[in-house]
Amino acid sequence: KMYDLFPATNGATLNIALNKEDAAYPFYHIQFVRGSRLGYADITKKGGHVLSFLLERPVNEAVITQQQAREMATNFLQDAGYTDVVYVEARENHEAWHFVFTRQVGDALVYPDSIQLKLAKDTGEILGLNAMEYIQKETLPVMAPKEIVFEDYFDDSVNVEDTKLVYTESDSFDLVLCYEVIVRMNNDQHDTYRVLINAETHDVVEVEPLT
Repeated sequence: KMYDLFPATNGATLNIALNKEDAAYPFYHIQFVRGSRLGYADITKKGGHVLSFLLERPVNEAVITQQQAREMATNFLQDAGYTDVVYVEARENHEAWHFVFTRQVGDALVYPDSIQLKLAKDTGEILGLNAMEYIQKETLPVMAPKEIVFEDYFDDSVNVEDTKLVYTESDSFDLVLCYEVIVRMNNDQHDTYRVLINAETHDVVEVEPLT
């Protein structure tokens, strides 16, 4: 499974161990070395699902665009069997593109069930993956969203840029269905905020400044 998903590990020297018996589920921890490439993969014993992967190697000049890397990441997740996730966000550093994909259930994104991917800017190769949160699939609460007329909910000083339904954790670590609303203020700075609103009660759960 590791060779299929990460071809660059083919021919590497491997050290394979099973995790401790008291873990939530058994998985293989595979350390590998091949020339200047070294890293590890954690793959579940049942089903062969990739929990995490890390590859360290020199990275050359960046030539892969964000769109190309995003398409590569999407194709990789499909091949790896993660077929119910959608793209959420991207960031970058000088060596790699970092993407977050999240499980989608109906019309809602389940933020706690997310996968993080790191792709090299020189070739688009997978340098890192973390699917631990995704594998620990959340049990979703039964909640019925009530429609909000956002033009009435916010005053005239607020422009609504985007809205979506999401499941997220409250301060008490309970999963809550929320409207995620991106708003921009009508001020000189055009401050932007991410507002989470309980989809049933319409109470504000969180306000996060984005600028």
